[in-house]
Amino acid sequence: MPLADRVDAFLKKWKTGIAAACCCLGAVRVLIFAAGFPLFNPVDESSHYEMVYEYSRGVWPGATLLKRDPEMARIFALYGTDEYLISEKVLQQFHRDVPLPALQPERREFYYPRRMTFWLRQSNIETHSAPVYYLVAAAWYRAGELLGLRDWGIAYWTRFLNAFLYGAFVWLAYVFVRKVYPERVFLLSGVPLLLAVLPQDVFYGVNRDVLSPLLASLVLLLLFKALEKETGSHRELILAGVLTGIAFLTEVSNVVLFGVLLAVLLTRSKRAEKTSNSGREQMVYAGSLLVAVLLPSIWMARNRVVVGDFTATQEKVFYLGWVAKPWSEIWHHPIFTFSGVRVFARELIGSFWRGEYLWGGQTLRSERAEVFYLYSTLILVACFAFCFFCKRGEKNRLEAWSGWTSLYLVSTSVIFMAAISLLYDFQECVYPSREAPYLVSGRIIIGALLPFLVMYLGGMEFLLQPLRNYVHPIFILLLICIGIVFAEVKIASVVFHSHFNAYALLRM
Repeated sequence: MPLADRVDAFLKKWKTGIAAACCCLGAVRVLIFAAGFPLFNPVDESSHYEMVYEYSRGVWPGATLLKRDPEMARIFALYGTDEYLISEKVLQQFHRDVPLPALQPERREFYYPRRMTFWLRQSNIETHSAPVYYLVAAAWYRAGELLGLRDWGIAYWTRFLNAFLYGAFVWLAYVFVRKVYPERVFLLSGVPLLLAVLPQDVFYGVNRDVLSPLLASLVLLLLFKALEKETGSHRELILAGVLTGIAFLTEVSNVVLFGVLLAVLLTRSKRAEKTSNSGREQMVYAGSLLVAVLLPSIWMARNRVVVGDFTATQEKVFYLGWVAKPWSEIWHHPIFTFSGVRVFARELIGSFWRGEYLWGGQTLRSERAEVFYLYSTLILVACFAFCFFCKRGEKNRLEAWSGWTSLYLVSTSVIFMAAISLLYDFQECVYPSREAPYLVSGRIIIGALLPFLVMYLGGMEFLLQPLRNYVHPIFILLLICIGIVFAEVKIASVVFHSHFNAYALLRM
């Protein structure tokens, strides 16, 4: 038996075990790194964490941005660190390289009131953000309180929810691939394997975007189960509608899922016209669409009444100093130039892979890894698109739908980011700025992670097809995963020496 066939047979036999191992590996990795990074990273973690706290107390946002809660200000003052933004050398000069509780009493008494004053003056820019993640995390927070956790302990406990969410996402990604590509053994093992080591750092902190991949994958799985059948699957369609609305209420960029839901419902509607129970089927499809828009509509109506605009973004935009552009100025944006597209693509792809964390004021990144992320993404996604359009007549129904869905979700997610970049003059804001007016936070569109990986690994399989009898693609992917792990460990090694992370605080 040729080597490729033996590897395929092995992967096919152990696919479920490999996926389960990758779920555990991914969850444990998130736990280790979530504990290794100090609390309250600069990706608005303090604001996200405070919203979890407020929702756990039954506080709902009002018309204006919430001011810092004194209890939260106390936690931020005691255990927050400036290491993300300021070099270690500077922090040592001002005795800011260790948590306040570890300082001598006289220094602690000097710094604590000043830090409290700083935090109490801040407003929470996430006050009016979509609420679903905060409600889920608030329940987890309350469970931590019942366990007796307090202060920094319950803050890390809130972070550790991400490990369970990520492990569940890896498993759902595998189940989706098994449903759509049951004979593609490389994808069956490759998707969970790459997810197990994916260096996206948004999963290491408290952030509402961590819930998006799980919800998006569940929506896609339910819709593809419904596509298998001509009729029926009513529960799947109704639940997919509900979860589409919930995904939108987790992160507004998940609005792109409505396009997939609508396409599936229209397809099923056309099929149902040829059946005897067409009326009942059409009612189910209408019901699925109705429940999808119900919760978002209620939320936006409340925003209009309480805040004054449907998306509740005016207060945040005003606080950040952004100004909406007139229509005529939108077309002067540098993204309409070749150099602008290059910068936008490079930064968005980089942050989609590795995240946005800083350390000492510098982005945690490896230049070699950045080059690999950029060019491998462009090449392999192009290979996937070429293969898909050349061989789309040879694919079964679910594979064809998966191809179109992946192309649609990834492309519309990128367009969503570009559109926001166009709409505002960012004034004196540090990021985005007038000098670099691009919103390139990959975490915002992380809900498209599963479709992206299907394209990425599908393109890799196509590109390596001529070499398959000599080098199976899984070996190339293993080398890539090992390289990613080494790069991530090397990049994050400086962080793990911090006196503010969970390992240090346990010894304090």
